[in-house]
Amino acid sequence: MDNSEGKNIQVESDHLTKQEQHNNEMARTEKAQLRFQKLSFVMSTLSCVFMAAMLIIVICLVTYIVPKVNTIYNSTMVTLANMEKITNDLNEANLSGTVKNINDLTLQATGDLHNTMEKLNSVDLETLNDSIQRLHDIIEPLAKLFSIGR
Repeated sequence: MDNSEGKNIQVESDHLTKQEQHNNEMARTEKAQLRFQKLSFVMSTLSCVFMAAMLIIVICLVTYIVPKVNTIYNSTMVTLANMEKITNDLNEANLSGTVKNINDLTLQATGDLHNTMEKLNSVDLETLNDSIQRLHDIIEPLAKLFSIGR
């Protein structure tokens, strides 16, 4: 039974060697898993920190931008209301009729000015001056007679 005992010892030795190899492999695997878990924890922590920072930035931007957007919206609404009022006023003003009336008045004034200029041009200034001189010659002796001249 020496031979059988030797085989048993050999099998047991091989079994122990395989078990040690398996245990060593399991220890390496556990170390690798632990390293990956630590790395995963660090990455999760960093991700959480970055998300918190982004949330703070978004909240700050929203608190800064929302009032500005509301102000712009209110200004836009006031401007639109004013534009609507102006549009209604222009529709009520009847601009085409007003322009036609102004055009008619301009044409009438031009015609009247033309007639006036014709009448002024038709006046004989020499005859008018001669008549004024004769009137002066007639009134001067009367003025001396009544002493009004001096």
